[in-house]
Amino acid sequence: MNATNRGVNRLILLIVGVLLLTAGGATVLASLWSSAATAWQMSVDTGVAWMVNADDVSRVSDATTVSWFTFAVLVTLLLVVLIAGLVIGRLGGGRSSILMRAGKGDGAQGPVTIGRGFASDAIVHSLAAHEDILSSRVAACRVRGTDVLHVRITPRQNTSPVEIAATVNGLLDNLSALTGQHTPTYVSIHSGIRARASADRSRVN
Repeated sequence: MNATNRGVNRLILLIVGVLLLTAGGATVLASLWSSAATAWQMSVDTGVAWMVNADDVSRVSDATTVSWFTFAVLVTLLLVVLIAGLVIGRLGGGRSSILMRAGKGDGAQGPVTIGRGFASDAIVHSLAAHEDILSSRVAACRVRGTDVLHVRITPRQNTSPVEIAATVNGLLDNLSALTGQHTPTYVSIHSGIRARASADRSRVN
């Protein structure tokens, strides 16, 4: 759960994956096929020679070894670092131990915080009473300065997701009424081997 666009994440993963697969495939091919190894070595030598030549012809002056090519490489690396910093800055704040915060009121009490454990215990214990739900897990994350609750549920096979969502929504409404504050919540319903293995009866919804 973060603020980064999902399409951008997938595009970055795709590009990195293709580059790694290409490099790995070329390395394996070069180690198994002598012609490929020769071509690889020629490509490396050509690349090194081009960089050396570019460094020589772009020197600032004859009295120094500093070149514009070196500056260009440094600027490129700086841009990569800045872009990486921007991407990291857009990420959510990660997991949080705080569910909600209340500022200092007019009375003597100070700022009030409600921990994730409170919501986790209340929701998980309530969901445990439902036999259609195999397991549940609650986590709190901080996204763009807002505390967000993530409820992850694994129901039994053939259980209606609509019924599960209605059950969770009821619990969240009760939690909001209890705390007096609405907390943005993301509910995810998952299925897996455990859900299929626990299907001890068929069910028609």
